[in-house]
Amino acid sequence: MQRFFKVTPPSVHQMVLTLEKRGFITKVPGQARSIRLNWQDESLAEFGGYAVTRRKRIRPNDRLELLVRHSERQVLLDGALLPSDLEQRIRLGGARKDGTVARFTLDDLDELAGYVAADTNHSKDEKAQMELDRLYERIQGLLDTHTDEDES
Repeated sequence: MQRFFKVTPPSVHQMVLTLEKRGFITKVPGQARSIRLNWQDESLAEFGGYAVTRRKRIRPNDRLELLVRHSERQVLLDGALLPSDLEQRIRLGGARKDGTVARFTLDDLDELAGYVAADTNHSKDEKAQMELDRLYERIQGLLDTHTDEDES
């Protein structure tokens, strides 16, 4: 949603809340990535008929690699209030020339995305916001292209 509408993560959050309030989607409280559409495929035509991308199915405890660039890592470790387990994975990830590769489950990535979005929203430093936005987009890209949920 962020990339499609070219808005910030907090704006996407507000969009999701509005869609839920108006009955277009349903979420399971406390369950990550639990959004379900509340309309039939035929009705998508009036919204432009955008195709839904099939996501790669992985096991719930499988970990995906996330590249955290040096500048993004610095912003996260200097100012973000990350839970210690997420922070440790970023600190101890595999070093590469362009950054650190850390491994996360989809639930971890979902949690990390929330912290990155919050830090982006509260940061007064425009450069830090840009770094966090780039990182958020990569996290969201993994969340958009993978699932650990059963087919329904």
